[in-house]
Amino acid sequence: MATTLSSDNRDMIIKIAELFLNSPYEFWWEGCLPGDPTDCSNFTQKILGYVWIEIERASFQQKEQFSNAKSFFEDIKKAEIGDLIFFKNTYQSENEITHVWIYAGNNTMIHAGTPKVSVVNLAWYRRSHFKWVGAINCFAKSYDKTKAMKNFEKLWWVINVIPIWYEEGETLKAVNAVIAVLTSTWADLPENFQDVSASYAKSLRETYPKARKLEKDQAKKVYQSVVDFLSYAYKYAWNEEKQKYAELAQYLRYKFKLQS
Repeated sequence: MATTLSSDNRDMIIKIAELFLNSPYEFWWEGCLPGDPTDCSNFTQKILGYVWIEIERASFQQKEQFSNAKSFFEDIKKAEIGDLIFFKNTYQSENEITHVWIYAGNNTMIHAGTPKVSVVNLAWYRRSHFKWVGAINCFAKSYDKTKAMKNFEKLWWVINVIPIWYEEGETLKAVNAVIAVLTSTWADLPENFQDVSASYAKSLRETYPKARKLEKDQAKKVYQSVVDFLSYAYKYAWNEEKQKYAELAQYLRYKFKLQS
């Protein structure tokens, strides 16, 4: 009996993909996190990778994988959530397959296209370019439900807490969210912790310029303050929170080349 993906597993693929909505489109960029530039095939590769399904980098290579696995069909009405939709000759190229989407259900697709990752009604796209559907059931054995959930939670944390863009209002909201998370339930911790956290909060807020956009060095100063605060708070955190603080600090250090 062939292995198939459950509806819950397929829904998780879309839940992860939706976290990347509004990420900017850039041809041949290989962003890994929400907010990073990406193109269509990098997007499908990374989303499936987060549920532990490995596919090739380029859209025509991905099409060949499904072709080799004999896991494709031409009736788009039979597409299931999470399946890949391949399009041909959407621009001049030596390869027939030039674009790929993820089927999101209810006649919609999610993809990375100009100018950003978005959800599009299937009827809107030029049907003359449709090639066929790649059925992801051929990769069902690779799907890892536990790792998929862990990656979803990690990515949710990234877009809801970490300041990705330099826009002042959004960054301030993100930093305030960090402070709120870290100071919400500390009644049984050292008495000076609330004072220290309040001092950090004040320092973070005073770092922001009045200008509409933050300069890169100013933003870096904000992020360094967040990392310093996380390092301080980590030793007092409950075990289930430690990983979140560590991942956030690690991401910020890597993204903005901050000090440990």
